[in-house]
Amino acid sequence: MSQPSLNRQIFSLAIPTIVGFLGIILFEAIDIFWIGKLGPNAVAAVGGASFLLWTLFALMNLTNTGTATMIAQFWGSGNRQARHEVAREAFWYVLFFSLLAIIVLHFTIDDLLRLMGLDQATQQLALEYFRVYLYGLPAIYLFNLQGQIFNAHGAVRLRTVIMLFSLGLNIVLDPLLIFGYWGFPKMGISGASTATLISESVGVLISIYALRRWDYIDRLRSFGHISMHYLKRLLGIGIPSAATNMTWTIVFPLLTVVITRFGMEPLAGLNIANRWEGFPYFFGVGLSVAISTLVGHSIGRGELDRAKRIAGRGVTLVTVALLPVSLIFILIPEQLIALLNSDPQVMRHGAEYLRIVGYFEILLGWELVLEGVYNGIGNTRPYMWVRIPLTLGRIPLAWLLAITLGMGISGVWWAISVTTLLKGVVLMLVYRIQERKGTLFQMSPLSDAAKGN
Repeated sequence: MSQPSLNRQIFSLAIPTIVGFLGIILFEAIDIFWIGKLGPNAVAAVGGASFLLWTLFALMNLTNTGTATMIAQFWGSGNRQARHEVAREAFWYVLFFSLLAIIVLHFTIDDLLRLMGLDQATQQLALEYFRVYLYGLPAIYLFNLQGQIFNAHGAVRLRTVIMLFSLGLNIVLDPLLIFGYWGFPKMGISGASTATLISESVGVLISIYALRRWDYIDRLRSFGHISMHYLKRLLGIGIPSAATNMTWTIVFPLLTVVITRFGMEPLAGLNIANRWEGFPYFFGVGLSVAISTLVGHSIGRGELDRAKRIAGRGVTLVTVALLPVSLIFILIPEQLIALLNSDPQVMRHGAEYLRIVGYFEILLGWELVLEGVYNGIGNTRPYMWVRIPLTLGRIPLAWLLAITLGMGISGVWWAISVTTLLKGVVLMLVYRIQERKGTLFQMSPLSDAAKGN
């Protein structure tokens, strides 16, 4: 395959995914705008509930990462029956895990929110906001699963259109349900989460139609049967992926404890800077999804050399794309922060963070693309063993640099940046060593299944 053709295939999958993520950024900005009109306690409540939501979203990977990998490989091998069976099994596992999460959190949510140190008023608002998400978890998990099925088949544009429609509906419903406009019930903060649940439920129904229309799932009456044939393989891929993503839900609040020792302004500066860092991050994630899908298709067809070329091309593309972003972060961070906030201290801390992480932004891209490669292969353990300890290592390293060595808040920024550097470099070394030894694809638990054996 020629180089332009391969680039075109990668970007044809990556760009719609990136557009979808930009839609999420826009929605979150509008969502918090309406919630902000309920007062600062409501905004704080959403922030507190978000930590729990991130954990729940990470748990989706228990089955969804493996579903995407296996369907992509079965798509490449032309095994229609296996694709349908994986999707059917994943549907039941999603229901099981979501119901289990509902039961556990139903009895523990009050204590968890109390442990966050929220005052009573904020805790009550967080509870009202989170409970809607909790009891609607099966629909939310199913919508995410459907997205993985679309992506695995390469139908990224269709998935993005459905997701953007759902986000648009959510944007419309937000003020109607929060404030009771046009005769709708006035639900306050729970109206925001209710709007999300309604819009994603509509997305589920549209996705079911589209999945059947393009034969990405079997007939609905077949979903009454479950074989559990792929459970071990799904969890073998999904557990490392879920554990890796859940690590950040632990690290961020603990890292915040170190940051807030220097006041609220550094935390505010970090939050503003993260808005800008979201653009290269989501670009990397978009490439990761594309690379994962194409690598899976290639493995399913037995084209291992092509899978290696796709992986190498993904690293090259993310390096070239993020180089100008790194230069912008290094050269004009003050101007970027000033576009979103005018407080001098917030601007100073946010600009310092962007400048420091700018030196290592390319390595973040490597980390994300290589995660996509390993997802496509079906072996998520290598990046788990690299990313989890280094992400957790941010906490003691931040304390060492900022407190023990007296570097102040810049020590926290350097701890984040150095661990980003290490994750990218070490993961690249692991990948190159496995590639050179010829063990890269042998480690995949799906090597036989993908060929239909």
